[in-house]
Amino acid sequence: MVDQAGCIIKAENGEIQVLDQGKIVMKGVRKNGLYILVGSSTEQGISTSVTRDKTKLWHMRLAHISERGLKELSNQGLLGDDKVTSLKFCEKCVFGKATRLKFSLGRKETKQTLDYIHSDLWGPSQVPSLGGARYFVSFIDDFSRKV
Repeated sequence: MVDQAGCIIKAENGEIQVLDQGKIVMKGVRKNGLYILVGSSTEQGISTSVTRDKTKLWHMRLAHISERGLKELSNQGLLGDDKVTSLKFCEKCVFGKATRLKFSLGRKETKQTLDYIHSDLWGPSQVPSLGGARYFVSFIDDFSRKV
C-alpha cells in the first residue's frame, strides 16, 4: 500500500524512512531483524506525522507522575516545548498502587487443653545456653495459655 501511494522507502544503518514527495511521513528502527515504525497511522496505512504527544513518555520518565504534576511542570517550562494532554490509562500505575489482601481472621474454638497449640522456633543464638543449646522452641496452649 505504501508503494501504491507513491511513497519512497529508504533503509540504511538500522533505520527506515518513508518519504512522500520528499517529506518524511514515517520513521522506524530495526530491532531483532524487523523495523518498528514510530508514528500515527491513517486509513491508507501511511503515517502522517511522527507522534508529538509525549505525555505518556514524560509520565514514565518521571516515575509515573500524575497528570496534574505533569501539567505543573509543563507550565513551568520544565518539559521543553512539549505540551501535556490528557493522560491515558496506565496499567503499571494500577499495579503499583495495588495492595495485598489482609489475612482472614482465623476462627478457632478450643474446648480443652491441647486442642490447639501455637509454636515458635528461634535461633541460632550466637551464644549457646549453659546446656550448649543454640535454638529455643516455645509451645503455647491456646485454651489455657500455658507455656
